[in-house]
Amino acid sequence: MKLDITPKLPEIIAHPQQIQQVFLNIISNARYALNQKYPKAHDGKILEILGEEITMHDLLWVKITFYDHGTGIPARIKERITEPFFTTKPRGIGTGLGLGISQGIINNHGGRLTIDTLEGEFTKVAIILPVKS
Repeated sequence: MKLDITPKLPEIIAHPQQIQQVFLNIISNARYALNQKYPKAHDGKILEILGEEITMHDLLWVKITFYDHGTGIPARIKERITEPFFTTKPRGIGTGLGLGISQGIINNHGGRLTIDTLEGEFTKVAIILPVKS
């Protein structure tokens, strides 16, 4: 794992356990994708996490980006990955709830969850949350 978190990020208003659940869901998906692409040790088997302050629509936000070079998500299913019970994992491995729950949590916090991906190359999940005013 590679962390690049801007020192002294501004405070956000959040339910810590819910944000922790979102982070764990995203990290779990990244770990699965990396293990699928690289079953053994490999230099590309890294999850990068970037934390930064951004300005969007003249407001301050905290943006946390999770970036992996795993299997990526096929374009034909990208729009479905936040649907309840939709999973690409084999039976018994995934429930299909992680990203849907995560998107709901972030939306309830007034934020955004975005996913950029290219099959076979990478997935980048960004969580954008409003700064405490």
